[in-house]
Amino acid sequence: MAAPPDLRTQLRSLSISKEQRPIVDESPKATRRLPVRWGWVIGLGVGLAVVLGLYFSRGQIESITSAVATANADEIKLVGVTVRQSNEMPPLLTATGKIVSDHQVKVATKVSGQVLAMFFEQGDRVQKGQLLARVEDVIYRARRDQAAADLEKAKANFEFQKINYERMVRLHETLNAPDIEFADAKRSMEEGKAQVASSQAALDFAQKALNDCEVTAPIAGVILERNVEVGDFVAAEGGRGANANAQFGSIADMSTLRVEVDVSELDISRIRKELPCTIIPDAYKDRRYKGRVMWLDPGANYSKATVQVKVRIDDPDDFLRVDGSAQVVFRSEEMATSQATNATQTLWIPSSACLIDAQTQTARCFVAMGGRLTETPVTLGRRSGSEVEVKTGLSPGQMLAVDGLDKLRNGQRIKGGPALVK
Repeated sequence: MAAPPDLRTQLRSLSISKEQRPIVDESPKATRRLPVRWGWVIGLGVGLAVVLGLYFSRGQIESITSAVATANADEIKLVGVTVRQSNEMPPLLTATGKIVSDHQVKVATKVSGQVLAMFFEQGDRVQKGQLLARVEDVIYRARRDQAAADLEKAKANFEFQKINYERMVRLHETLNAPDIEFADAKRSMEEGKAQVASSQAALDFAQKALNDCEVTAPIAGVILERNVEVGDFVAAEGGRGANANAQFGSIADMSTLRVEVDVSELDISRIRKELPCTIIPDAYKDRRYKGRVMWLDPGANYSKATVQVKVRIDDPDDFLRVDGSAQVVFRSEEMATSQATNATQTLWIPSSACLIDAQTQTARCFVAMGGRLTETPVTLGRRSGSEVEVKTGLSPGQMLAVDGLDKLRNGQRIKGGPALVK
């Protein structure tokens, strides 16, 4: 399709005439001069770029290598060789639990009434049978007196029926009394005897209720809490429906205390019954108590993956607090029985500070010396918990690499030397 005439006219007006165009030298001489003049410039630029690239690449490589070495050095953790006496073996396990009394009794009233007097305070030490409180006893005393009177009445009736029965026996033997009168006299005597027993039981019941108006301590121990005051109304049925309370307080026997701790299922294999322990109460960190494992729960807590262990405290005193926290240090029998005064020094390190060869029963450690790691063979001895005894190969005061030993090598540099202990 041809363009309109006016459009062709406009396109021609936009073209440049040959007279106005720049003159280009197309001779062979001009064509050859351009590559020769620019070739050496381009070559020089490329060479300079290569030299600068190699220089800066070398610096980057060195900086990267230094950064990697620094990172590896920072990851190395050092621990010191621990010196202990031969009778100071590290514990098998340490756990925290709650101090509990074997006998903790809640003191409650057996009768209902108003409290007239209180004879104890929270924290008091009481003896078994000691008077703690007194409840109003007017009604219970009247019931006791009524029961006593009924008993006297029953005894008098029984004496009368007994004499009448003996009379009827004599008359019946002489055929002066019919059989029915003899049987009736015997029945009356038996009823009188039963009435005496019933009245005696009622009197005992009333007397017991009267005695219960005096609340006494059921066991010897320490008062843990006090729940009532003079003037309060207490009810034997308990509850708070009529503002009544059956519980006066609670008493704990402080002579038989134990610590209940939760031990992980992964560590329970180290614990057994009668294992010696050391108990450290949180309230008095400077005090130590001897103890032993008395019970291991045959079941486990699935949600926490723990097993409860009860530890008996051998000689408890007034410094221990029921429901308080205490730290339990489980110790081996060898540690507990070793009491030698001239005990020799032994070296102990964490088990993670040595590589143990199970086939040859040898071990290797990495000792920090002069800013580098030196691989050193060692001879191990006893094991206790997470630590092992070193018999030969190490000296007191040396620093060892710990954790990730399989990634270390002999002669590896440590940033800053052994002073950087983590």
